[in-house]
Amino acid sequence: MAARSPLLGWCAGLLAFAVAAAWSWVPSMWADELATAEAVSSLAELRRVLADRDVVFVPYYLLMLLWSWFGGADWWLRLPSAIGVGVAAGLLADLGRRLGGVRAGVCAAALLVALPSMSRYGQEARPYALAVAAAVLSFWALHRALDRGERRDWVLYGVAVAMLPCTHLFAVLVLPAHLVVAAVARARVWRPLLVSMGLGCLPAAALAVASASQVGQVGWLGVPGWRDLVLVRSAITSWRPEPEVGHLPALLLGWAVAAVGVLGALLLWRASPRAGLGRGFAAGAVVWGVLPPLLLFAVSQVATPVYNTRYVLAAAPGLVLLAGWAVSRLRVPVAAVAVVIAVALAWPQQVRLREAGGHEVDYRSAAGWVSAERAQGDAVVFAVPWVREGLSRYGELPRELGAAPAAGRVWLVREETSRAVRPGTDLPSRYGLAEVGAAKVTRLLSEGFTVRRQHGWRGVTVLLLERQAEAR
Repeated sequence: MAARSPLLGWCAGLLAFAVAAAWSWVPSMWADELATAEAVSSLAELRRVLADRDVVFVPYYLLMLLWSWFGGADWWLRLPSAIGVGVAAGLLADLGRRLGGVRAGVCAAALLVALPSMSRYGQEARPYALAVAAAVLSFWALHRALDRGERRDWVLYGVAVAMLPCTHLFAVLVLPAHLVVAAVARARVWRPLLVSMGLGCLPAAALAVASASQVGQVGWLGVPGWRDLVLVRSAITSWRPEPEVGHLPALLLGWAVAAVGVLGALLLWRASPRAGLGRGFAAGAVVWGVLPPLLLFAVSQVATPVYNTRYVLAAAPGLVLLAGWAVSRLRVPVAAVAVVIAVALAWPQQVRLREAGGHEVDYRSAAGWVSAERAQGDAVVFAVPWVREGLSRYGELPRELGAAPAAGRVWLVREETSRAVRPGTDLPSRYGLAEVGAAKVTRLLSEGFTVRRQHGWRGVTVLLLERQAEAR
């Protein structure tokens, strides 16, 4: 068994990495990923960005700044997240093996890879998948330290704890589960545990202080309702607030993993000695999976909104670990069928997120259309600012319309909408636009522009405008 344990982790990690990285070059980057690409384009640009926002992402941006020296393609900037998913799956497989044998490790890793949220954020140029890896690493290192108790194991644990806030500040919300593990296991190691945890939390304190003045970054979040609560809309079920292709199967998968995870905790508790790591991790993994979402949800109700599904992604492996342990208790054919059912439920969203608009927008197709159809003298108008970065990344666009009247055709780019054109007319609509966007449309109307052609993709609509006289 011991001889096969490294091989199990490596195989699970490589498979998870391959799944997460597959077709990562197809979806267009969305606004947050574009922010990453912009921030790490140069050291000067990173300094400018940090002066205004995203101080909490300093460790991640520094990593990506070094990473971007070797390339700037979409798939390359997303690759660290795919590596994060691979590391998380490999360590979870080994942790599951330590708790319940090889089959438990295999089932836990398979269920983690099946979750659409792991592939979604494993293909995103943001730090959330790395936070998942750091969370699993911290529990893996905790088990190693409690099991062996050597000084180097506690040093490794301290390093793992320090990596949590360096990936995402809210990843430290898994730490109370560490205390639960130690308390339930009746481990007499409180001094090294608290010292290692305390030293490891220093980066969290530094980042919290440094980013305190930028709390307005999450000002766009609203107070979450019951639909946003864990297991209804969460990292383990689905990251999208609105129903889409594969939404219901993904929700069913999330509910199933959570329910089987709780059952697994009960079974692991009963199968373990009263004072042992089995019971400790049975209780601790439940807290790992449940506390971070509930805590952010509660804070959002009584203080300021901070709940978002991707902020609690690091909690998902807790219930997955327990669910894997429970599934491994079944006979091999039944366990294999259970994993196949999980993959089948996840399949629609796994396919969806790898399409051109899989990351909520399809800037690449929109930019390709404008680039192919543009003519000499054309100009472009962006009704919302964030579509500028998206289209500019994927195509050669006309010049942006300045103060002078447009001499030729104008391309109007806005978010996806069913009312790009005023009903009953061929005039562009101000519907759904902020004040600055509506003002741009008003200008085009005053200059006599009407819609000649329009095309919509996921997240973006493009209109080709001409003056009325020219259009005739």
